[in-house]
Amino acid sequence: MQNLGREGAYDKRRWWVLATLFLVTFINYFDRQTLGCAIEPIGREFGLGNGERGRLLAAFVTTYAATHLFVGFLTDRIRNVRRFFAVMVICWSLCTVLIGFARSYQELLLMRYALGVFEAVNFPICLMIIARIFPAKERAFAAGIFSSGAFLATLAAPQFTIYLSSQYSWRYAFVIAGLLGLLWLIPWFLLCPNLCDNSPMGNTGPSTLGSCISSLRAIVRKPAFWGVTAVGIGIVPCLYFCTQWLPSYFTQELRQGYDQALAGKLTIIYLFQDVGMWVGGAAVFWLAGRGTTVLKARKRVMAMGYLLMMSVLLLLAVRNPWLNVLIFSIFIFGLGVCLSNQHAFKQDVLPGQVASVAALVGFCETLFTSFVLQRIGNIVENTENYRMVIGLLAGCATFAILSAILLLRRKWVVIE
Repeated sequence: MQNLGREGAYDKRRWWVLATLFLVTFINYFDRQTLGCAIEPIGREFGLGNGERGRLLAAFVTTYAATHLFVGFLTDRIRNVRRFFAVMVICWSLCTVLIGFARSYQELLLMRYALGVFEAVNFPICLMIIARIFPAKERAFAAGIFSSGAFLATLAAPQFTIYLSSQYSWRYAFVIAGLLGLLWLIPWFLLCPNLCDNSPMGNTGPSTLGSCISSLRAIVRKPAFWGVTAVGIGIVPCLYFCTQWLPSYFTQELRQGYDQALAGKLTIIYLFQDVGMWVGGAAVFWLAGRGTTVLKARKRVMAMGYLLMMSVLLLLAVRNPWLNVLIFSIFIFGLGVCLSNQHAFKQDVLPGQVASVAALVGFCETLFTSFVLQRIGNIVENTENYRMVIGLLAGCATFAILSAILLLRRKWVVIE
């Protein structure tokens, strides 16, 4: 890997590294997605209301957000990226396995809180690596590819989890999902043998507490940081509604049974989410190759994604389950388009401290998302429908695109 930095050629080995990042991101999201898909049998077994479900779904996001306060600075300082990342994957995999053995609601909460701590490292490390081994015009595409592992996981999780939960026990789903992380260690160590050295992915971040504070100040003073954060605050709650609350939406709002028919509907929806991530990055790559600046290309693509997301308002007038599938597919495709470009912007706030920027953005956007997930549970419990939630999703999407247009300007974003 020594020749993958900016001072050397961007050679083809970067795509093998990207493949392992895709796989680990798949596993990362598969683990967290399993709870949302299994919430119905878990809720029945432990007698959970929507308020308690909301707290359980938000538990992971709460610690995931809190950990982002320091995980970026830690990641930028790590000298042995390969070993550190492997330890984190082992820890979150064991947490997932232990959820399958939980005997109380409190144990479920504890393991989900722990899962959030260890899984928080994934996106900062992946974005840090991509920023160092891909040129600027390829980063949105690379970010879309590795991030699409998350949405391929949401594509696979419903079929996998609902089948095991309905035919056997929801506990098997968590045990098997956790074991996948341990298997990932094989390609990680085989395909990335030199990722542990200092060059070019090595220690570029702060080395003391004082320099950490200085780095934090440098990041928060960047207008682009607040722009990327604002976009995330709009997009990420929409993402987590789809991955955590959508199964409950179909079973409660549309009276869909908890069966393979539900899994099929969710699979169709999540497929469009995955495709949107790829298209969002590829469209920027295509526009940039035809003379459009990278900044303008990203904004244009995100504007298209926003228009697609606004289709969610049609749900207020549509009750047919399959029309709901169509509308959510369009909505989630647009979400993926926007999200791949938001990930790319995280790499352009402060080059050299990509993991720190990504982590701080992640802290803000997921902390807000944690509040939204719990609030959705309270809203649905009080109103007994999802109409206010649909309006909330449209409002979040609008906030995101306005933030991208107004706050992500050429003079503030460093695209190299």
